[in-house]
Amino acid sequence: MNDKMIKVGITHGDINGISYELILKTFDDIRIFESCIPVVYGSSKVLAYQRKVMDLSPINFNIINHPGDAGMNRLNIINCGNEEVTVEFSHSTPESESLVKEALQKAVSDLQSGFIDVLVMAPANGDETGMLSDAVASGRSPLKMLISDTFRIALASDKIPVSGIASQLTVDSLIDQIRTLHSTLIHDFMVTNPRIAVLSLNPGVGIKEKSFGTEESEVIIPAVKATNDSGIICFGPYSADDFFGTGEYLKFDATLAMYYDQGLIPFRSIAFEGGVCYWADFPFVITASDQGASYEKAGKNESSEASFRKALYYATDIFKMRKLNNEIYANPLKKQYFERGSDNEKLDLTKDDTSDE
Repeated sequence: MNDKMIKVGITHGDINGISYELILKTFDDIRIFESCIPVVYGSSKVLAYQRKVMDLSPINFNIINHPGDAGMNRLNIINCGNEEVTVEFSHSTPESESLVKEALQKAVSDLQSGFIDVLVMAPANGDETGMLSDAVASGRSPLKMLISDTFRIALASDKIPVSGIASQLTVDSLIDQIRTLHSTLIHDFMVTNPRIAVLSLNPGVGIKEKSFGTEESEVIIPAVKATNDSGIICFGPYSADDFFGTGEYLKFDATLAMYYDQGLIPFRSIAFEGGVCYWADFPFVITASDQGASYEKAGKNESSEASFRKALYYATDIFKMRKLNNEIYANPLKKQYFERGSDNEKLDLTKDDTSDE
């Protein structure tokens, strides 16, 4: 494989939604092929059918059996599932849901084997974090982030019932998430000294705790203090209404929200259609458009591919940043020291440092 070309795996999402429209529109711009080799895990027949239905521009694609056969300057497709699949626009079906999982499992397997470099997921109907947790990390829940050019927000809890949010938050889990966010900002986004804000769970934080809850004093504040004591620059908890309404979020490199809507609503208001989902604390780079399956727009050629294109760009950029970061830390300078009484001794930096610390 050409070292300069990143091989991007793309799962086709829900075939009854807008996923193929986004893929076709994104790769209609031939300049994208200059920076990556795309491999779509999906269906060549569905792609051809949807291109015809929506009267989209023809696109050069090649059917392959293995990512190693992927060619440059074209869309490479690995067929997953039944060739006689039926497209039923505007709603999810058991067949389309099965195809989502099959494509994701195949793509993740190739990602783990090193056959593709990064993974970009087209929109599907369901809990992407849960599916990734099962496919990638054997049930380990990753930290989901929403990122744009000017705003990053992580979610302490993802798509769960509101009634279950408080019981899921613990001091230890929040400490782990803040540390993960801090490490991700440094290694994946090259932020030298990250500043992190943490939101409150309840309204009126610090004022009406007796009325609204004690999660701030019992969970969030202790977690913030513990991470500060460990050297991480972390502030909070902040009430979400004032935090976003007054532009306070602009003072931080990232924000940790306590639940899905608390993070997603302000993010989509600020990022508009350019938002991207990113899963931190994975050994692999995985991104997705922050759009849903959007069944109401399926097959109508009404969807913007801006967010999906950004997801692809972010995947390749983060992959490059991780590679650069690994190179920087691969060979750190050896310790330079002199024993007392031997100030004139020359230190040979070519030898391994085997001294006891």
